[in-house]
Amino acid sequence: MIDLERLKTVQVKVPERLYNEIQGRIEVGIYADQSEVLKEALKKMFAEESREFLREIVKRKGITKKEMLKE
Repeated sequence: MIDLERLKTVQVKVPERLYNEIQGRIEVGIYADQSEVLKEALKKMFAEESREFLREIVKRKGITKKEMLKE
């Protein structure tokens, strides 16, 4: 359950092309509203950044796939 008192409002301006993409996903029922689209996009972006960060650490430290799976 989302704690509504902890949510913060963020406004964003996007190019018309992105706006149309957002609206298209809402119109076909993939998302309920603009807020849901943007929250999902941000979650995916942050998750990908985290994966890239971890990949870089693994590469720098020379950790093998076998060593990672051992954990």
